[in-house]
Amino acid sequence: YANLPPSKQEEVEKLLGSSTEETWRQLAGELGYKEDLIDSFTREESPARALLADWSSKETATLDALLAALRKIQRGDIAESLYSESTATSPV
Repeated sequence: YANLPPSKQEEVEKLLGSSTEETWRQLAGELGYKEDLIDSFTREESPARALLADWSSKETATLDALLAALRKIQRGDIAESLYSESTATSPV
């Protein structure tokens, strides 16, 4: 994840943080974070960024792991945006 271009990281963080059901929180659980640590991210300005910054420092932080976790929480759309070359959002 850390190897992604900053614009791509930002896009993923926005998608995780913008949803009403707090997708980043579900992702944190899927990535193996405990509830108290997840709660600590909520105090950050951007919880999704805090989560991904923390997670990307781990040895297990591969793009494949992130994509698999996103699909498990039914956010294949975010996984797809990681694969797309442009940062343009697809028309609905």
